[in-house]
Amino acid sequence: MTKTTDGYSWTAATGVTSGNLHCKGVVEPAERRNAPVGHVYDAIVIGAGYSGLMAARDLTDRGLSVLMLEARDRVGGRTYTVESDGFLYEMGGTWVTHHMAYLFKEMVQYKMDKDLMLTHHRGYDNDYFTMNVTGATQKFSHEEAGQMMGRAWDIFVNVDDQNCRQICPLPHSQLDNILVDRKEVEGYDQISCRERFEEIKHLLSPEEGGLLTALLLHISGGSMENSSLWDMIRSHALMSYSSDNFGPVWTTFKLREGQSALARRMFNDAVSNGLQYAFKKPIRSIHDLSTGKVDLVEVISQDGRIHHARRVISTIPLNVLHSVEFQPPLSLKRQEAIKMGHVNFMTKIHAEVKGPGLTSWNGMRYPNLLMFGYGDGVTPNGNAHIVGFGKDERDTFVPERDPEKIIDSFQKLHPMEVQKMIFHNWITDPWSQGGPAWWTPGYMSRYQDELQSRHGNVLFASADWANGWRAAIDGALEQGSHAAIEVVAELKDRSVKAKF
Repeated sequence: MTKTTDGYSWTAATGVTSGNLHCKGVVEPAERRNAPVGHVYDAIVIGAGYSGLMAARDLTDRGLSVLMLEARDRVGGRTYTVESDGFLYEMGGTWVTHHMAYLFKEMVQYKMDKDLMLTHHRGYDNDYFTMNVTGATQKFSHEEAGQMMGRAWDIFVNVDDQNCRQICPLPHSQLDNILVDRKEVEGYDQISCRERFEEIKHLLSPEEGGLLTALLLHISGGSMENSSLWDMIRSHALMSYSSDNFGPVWTTFKLREGQSALARRMFNDAVSNGLQYAFKKPIRSIHDLSTGKVDLVEVISQDGRIHHARRVISTIPLNVLHSVEFQPPLSLKRQEAIKMGHVNFMTKIHAEVKGPGLTSWNGMRYPNLLMFGYGDGVTPNGNAHIVGFGKDERDTFVPERDPEKIIDSFQKLHPMEVQKMIFHNWITDPWSQGGPAWWTPGYMSRYQDELQSRHGNVLFASADWANGWRAAIDGALEQGSHAAIEVVAELKDRSVKAKF
């Protein structure tokens, strides 16, 4: 299996090392372009994450000529799997569920819908949940912890006394909902998680309040002040209005072969349909040269190479768009949205700890660098695999520079002997500059329509502004699908399948 230059690993013997991790998403050779000089593609897809893969696969399936340009050496974008010592580690997006329709369709298409693994494994020595929000560690059963978390969450999101069913009856159509006045939705969108928490905290025990705070920060990757209440309401509606679905939707089922296996199958399908591609090709600029009679968009990569197409689908993440020059310039509103960006700067760290005992353990501590830890299987070495999550700590913490801080944070969650760590720092990564998008109060009302709109013959597709499962794999697939449908509708009568 080929190795990616992405990611980091640590052991006591080696310290922190960069890249050199096995990943089936790596594409070699990195380039396949057989088009003649000056060829104009039907579409250029920028980015090989799930949005780009969906768009490229669907476009080539309909017979259009497509070039994919990707800054990394692999497919998957902010979702990829690495293998180390016979164990798979999901570095970004991880969990799957039938609640996510676009994702489930892809799983069915590639016969991965029933080949799943469980995150939670019961019956090992430490089969309990630990919590420390008052300065002392308390121990609960998983059921007790789930009940506390569910009760606090339900109180927090129930802004309409109808469990969000009244204010968000159609979560994929939030701003243009036939059942709810847009101004009412925009009113809730102005509220921060901090403001809502202050309204309801008197209804919670100290444990519930601390657990809820850590959970909200775990989800948003930001702060209580800059995290939007509406994003939590939308998430609740997408979970079928039930906190009982929290675990099954967010943290239970994984693809046995890993996310990179699914991404690679989508990519291979597109290649079999004629997809041309070039990896390790970050983009410098996008120029729409179209006139009334000619559709032509010019894409220039950072190495100076020029590419042309009738349409461009950009899947560049929200926090990275500022690094690309657009001509004509983007609208002032979109520029403003890009400058603000999103607030998710979460930390995700995999740890292999000595012995299998913590395989059944989950726990949280707030405040702590890593607020949550989840037991997630036993490695071939007979050790427990723990996944730790933390909120935005950019000002004081860079994982690849501070492995001792990570180990200390794991040990504050529960006594453990960390033997290996594997992680990706999405914040310092120039092609992500943050985790999956979570928005500030008022951001959706002001910018979602603009971010989803096209810029001439340039279309934008990313989970960062999805209608439904924004900040999730399904949202990426949704956006890629929508963009492909739009391009096919415009070009299908003018294009024949390229034969190179």
